[in-house]
Amino acid sequence: MIADPLRRLWRNARGNVMMIAAFALIPLTFATGMGIDYSRAMRLQSKVASVADAAALAAVTQPMMQKPILTACDVARRTFVSQATGLAGLRLDPRLVAQVTITLTDTYASLPTATIICPTIGLSAPDVGAIPLSRVSRVDFNGTSDNSFAGVLGMNTLPVKGTASAKTVNAPFIDIHLALDTSQSMGLAATDADALKLWNATTTKNGRGCQFGCHARDPKEKYSMEEIARMPDVNAKLRVDVLREATIDMIDTAVAAQGSNSSYQFAVYRIGKNAGRYGIGVDQYIPLTTALASVRSQIQSLELSANDGSVGFGDTDLPTTTNFVLPYIKATSAAFDDGTSQSRARKFLFIVTDGVTDTEGSSCTYGHCTKAMDPATCDAYKQKGVTVGVVYTTYIPTKADPTNPNNPALRDEYIKLIKPIATQIAPALQSCATSGYYFEASDGPGIHDAMQKLFAQATKTPAIIH
Repeated sequence: MIADPLRRLWRNARGNVMMIAAFALIPLTFATGMGIDYSRAMRLQSKVASVADAAALAAVTQPMMQKPILTACDVARRTFVSQATGLAGLRLDPRLVAQVTITLTDTYASLPTATIICPTIGLSAPDVGAIPLSRVSRVDFNGTSDNSFAGVLGMNTLPVKGTASAKTVNAPFIDIHLALDTSQSMGLAATDADALKLWNATTTKNGRGCQFGCHARDPKEKYSMEEIARMPDVNAKLRVDVLREATIDMIDTAVAAQGSNSSYQFAVYRIGKNAGRYGIGVDQYIPLTTALASVRSQIQSLELSANDGSVGFGDTDLPTTTNFVLPYIKATSAAFDDGTSQSRARKFLFIVTDGVTDTEGSSCTYGHCTKAMDPATCDAYKQKGVTVGVVYTTYIPTKADPTNPNNPALRDEYIKLIKPIATQIAPALQSCATSGYYFEASDGPGIHDAMQKLFAQATKTPAIIH
């Protein structure tokens, strides 16, 4: 009889679920807690990665590229320590030797590559006395994040580790030769809105609406189109205005980038007939100089080149331009002109043009012919190690009636002079340019952006390497 109650108790299953749930709650609690610990560790790792990015960049800024490699080491180390200190839950070796490693590699033109692992304060490294062409900085960190829940199971920390790298390619001495198209086609309106302004203003002031092919003053008319565009009551922006503003901004960028140094030189050439019908098609507007403030001042006066009024002349002469500028660029080779000194400055030719070459020809429309640029004329530059950059200011089709934007009809001059070669212009200019140095822009912001990109290509800035 005593055995029966025991058997009944043994067989009773009521309350089992609660007991199982109670036992299961323990591992579930720890699993949740460990998930929280892991999430905290990953957030902390992201924060430390940002600190490592900052430290890597600190070693490769333009001012730091002028300093000895040990100085850059110390700046990177101090940047990491100052920003990592105080991050809640992070444990790093106070000596910052085993758990944080900062490595710098400098490449020189004529010296062996130098790589050092940044030491702690007190050690010194030799100063080679030369500015590196490039520097790569790498920050490796390996710390731990304190656990709150997993510590009960003996897992007190989780690893926090990662790598950040940054690189600067430094060209401290650079010569930029700007060949700017100031021919009469750059007197076209910069936008459709400006074209409408000119059409209305030339109708009122000269008795005929004009926007194409009427740049020079007609003997029967009171004003040239350019004079009308400049009148306060018209204030129409021409393509040459956009070109001038974008060039000034490039100069300003160069001034800011070089700081107190004089490592950048600029020269400017104007593409366009400048001395009447039989004059040469290009001139040297500003000789090569480090006086960028003076260059900026002269660029502010940049206008369309002179036009003698002869039909078919006063226009773009790209073949003469490429032959004309080359002797002014004292280039040796890409290997010699490595940017380590003024005499070994890296050489660039930047051409900004609509890409249409005007030539004489009695059988052509309106007394002259047009053709795309011959890219072979750029080969002589590349053979001497000169980098050729091109900004194509897109030749926008000119509307026959700018007062009616929905009318697709185009001006007869555009149809006969430009349309037959329109598809050839961009490929020819792209073939002229060095790979990676061709840009096309159809409006003011686009031209500005393209010229900034050209300059950025020539003067690389520090960047995080992912």
